[in-house]
Amino acid sequence: MFELKQPAFPKQQAKRFSNREAENDWSGLVTTQAGEEILITPARPSDKDALARFFEGVSRRDLYFRFLSGMRKVDEERLAQMTDDSNDRTIDFLAVDPESGEILASSMLGADKDFESAEFAVCTREDMKQRGISWTMLDHAARYAEAMGVAKITSLESAQQKDGLDLERQMGFTIRPCPDEPAMIIAEKTF
Repeated sequence: MFELKQPAFPKQQAKRFSNREAENDWSGLVTTQAGEEILITPARPSDKDALARFFEGVSRRDLYFRFLSGMRKVDEERLAQMTDDSNDRTIDFLAVDPESGEILASSMLGADKDFESAEFAVCTREDMKQRGISWTMLDHAARYAEAMGVAKITSLESAQQKDGLDLERQMGFTIRPCPDEPAMIIAEKTF
């Protein structure tokens, strides 16, 4: 597996996510555990159309799991947010097929204002599942968050999202019921 550089940040330095720095230090070709070669790169404004095509290929069920809403299509405003490289508290990474340039998966991190914790989400195209891509994207996002000084990553998920919850258990996340929503689960990992 390709090892990406992990710059260290002193505690007194302001913590932030940076697409430009991530493009230099957290982008590259990676081989998943299943042998699939992907390019991981932060989303840029120029990726908006490709990201729209990616989400058009995501099943309605997976769209629900990713956004926890019944949306049928990811709107322009949300796509713009996902490709915005000026917000220093959010970052989206893309898994791209190095030959075709198609987006295969997306992972997102959104940090709180103090950079103590960040929410995460991962979405993989149905035809690209069972190839280690989701694992690789979640691992990449977690390592990036930890390197940027985030102490804990969490995700609010549907209890029906069995594959995602199994993956997170395998990766050492704590899985617990959401106290306010019985149909929801909280997955979290502390660094």
